[in-house]
Amino acid sequence: MKINNSKLQIALATACMNPYDLCKVVNIQYQTYRRISAGNNCKPATVGKIAKALDVPVESLIDLEGGD
Repeated sequence: MKINNSKLQIALATACMNPYDLCKVVNIQYQTYRRISAGNNCKPATVGKIAKALDVPVESLIDLEGGD
């Protein structure tokens, strides 16, 4: 799954979190966050953890069009 970086940034701002806070809550390395925010694929479970930490639905973070 691919996370849309713009949507991720908006969710971070809404949750008053920075990427480092998110990494601590989700228990991922910052390098993983950078890879995900750059548009690389990640596991559905990781997307779910990020969405849960930001208190948003998964659909609000991913790119639904494109089919990649």
